[in-house]
Amino acid sequence: MDHLRKLRLVAIDVDGVLIDDTYLAVLERFVARHGGVYDEDAERRIVGLQDLVVSVLIGDLCGLDQPATETRAAIFAEREEYLREHPIQVTDGAAEFLLSLRELGVRAVAYGGRTREHTFDRYLKPLVDFLDPEVPYVSINDHRPGVDWIVREVIGCEFDEAVFIDDVSRVGMAARDLGAGFIGFPSSDAHRRQRRFMADAGVRHIAGSLGEITPELLARIDGELTTSTHWS
Repeated sequence: MDHLRKLRLVAIDVDGVLIDDTYLAVLERFVARHGGVYDEDAERRIVGLQDLVVSVLIGDLCGLDQPATETRAAIFAEREEYLREHPIQVTDGAAEFLLSLRELGVRAVAYGGRTREHTFDRYLKPLVDFLDPEVPYVSINDHRPGVDWIVREVIGCEFDEAVFIDDVSRVGMAARDLGAGFIGFPSSDAHRRQRRFMADAGVRHIAGSLGEITPELLARIDGELTTSTHWS
């Protein structure tokens, strides 16, 4: 394969890409259990924002008369119950996928809304050597959706030198607005709305497994970024 002309950074979401999603399913279940209606409009408004903002919106949606911090704690408790029923698994092919990025010579950085210790070290520590040695993981909750933060403040490259892989359309829209690359990863039934949102936002590349994100696909995206045709 020819050398990549533009691409320097591949940023990969943890929750929903490298491990099972524990976000969309939990939010939908919490809202349903607390008397709210979780529909397409609710998901568009809620998903992909800072935790406390999400808690405010869900509190309004469910008519909860309590501080947002209490709603946030209740959502986290719901997540713990969900995890007892659905233990987290590393996504099939994660090691092979990360190894392929290393062989391409790009910087591979994982990111997510939790601290490194909360999720990354717990489930993905055996894969850390496949990621960027300087910045293997970035916590983005205070900087959601995180595209600008990771590219400008953490890595220091241009937007059109980066590709984000995420299961949430809000990240795709941020990538589009800033001129970064994006691969959608709506890989479960809980992502059924996100797949539609991504298509509506003009996302060209949507994968159902890590095995579909091949060096050939990344080379194609590299060409699109080089010619400014990734979003056109």
